[in-house]
Amino acid sequence: MVIVTAAADGIGAATAAVFADEGYRVVLADIDPARLAATTSTLQKRADVTSICGDVTTEAGAAAIVDHAVQTFGALDALVNVVGGSRPGKTVVDLALGEWNTLLSLNLTSVFLMSRVAIPHLVQRGGGAIVNVSSGAGLRGMHANPGYCAAKAGVVALTRAMAIDHSASGVRVNCVAPGPIRTPLMERNRTPTEIAAMGSIALAGRIGEPDEIARVIAWLASDASSYVVGQTVEVDGGVAAPI
Repeated sequence: MVIVTAAADGIGAATAAVFADEGYRVVLADIDPARLAATTSTLQKRADVTSICGDVTTEAGAAAIVDHAVQTFGALDALVNVVGGSRPGKTVVDLALGEWNTLLSLNLTSVFLMSRVAIPHLVQRGGGAIVNVSSGAGLRGMHANPGYCAAKAGVVALTRAMAIDHSASGVRVNCVAPGPIRTPLMERNRTPTEIAAMGSIALAGRIGEPDEIARVIAWLASDASSYVVGQTVEVDGGVAAPI
C-alpha cells in the first residue's frame, strides 16, 4: 500500500495512477475535496483505491492520513511526498515573513510531518520506501522565488538525513527533482510563452509531463531500485546538462 500526497492532480495524480496500474493499493491525499473525489473516482475503476482530504502541513492532518491508510489497507509499503507550491515574483526583500513561512510549511514541513508519522509503520512491517519530490529550483536556484528554492533545497537535505537515520531499519528514502513539468501549478504561474521558453532550454526540446515524473517515483519506491538510497534524481529533460 502506498500513500500519495497532493494526489488530486498534476504529478500526484499521475503518480497515484502509475501505482494503481502496477497493482498497489493506493491512498490519495489532498486538501481539495472536489478534485480529489474526481481523481479517486477515476482510479477506483481500475484499482483498489481510497482517499482522504487532509492538510499535510499540520500534525493532526498528517496523522489522520496515515491512520486512515493503515486502517483501510493494513501495512504501509511506501509514502510519496508530492505536496508543494510556488509563488514566483518576489525576492527576499519583497517577501513577507508570513509568505516565507507558508512556502516552507507547504514544501518542507509537510515532508517532515508525513515522514515522521509514516516511518514507524514502515519499520514495523520490516521496511519500505519514502520518495520525496523536490525541484530543480532546490538544486540550482530560481529567479524571484527564494522561499520555494530554500524549501525545496531543504527537501533534498532532509531526504539525505532520513536515509542516514533510517536505512538500517530497512527504510529507503530518495528524492526526485523535476525540471519544468506541465502541471496545473505551472499553468497557473506561467504564460504559454514562458512555458515554451522553459522547454526550449531542455535537451529534450520540451517541458516534461507529470507521468514522466510518476514513473521515476514508482521505480524509486520499488525493489528494482533497491541499491538506491539517499539520492536525488533529476528528471528535467537535460536542463541541468552542460551546454
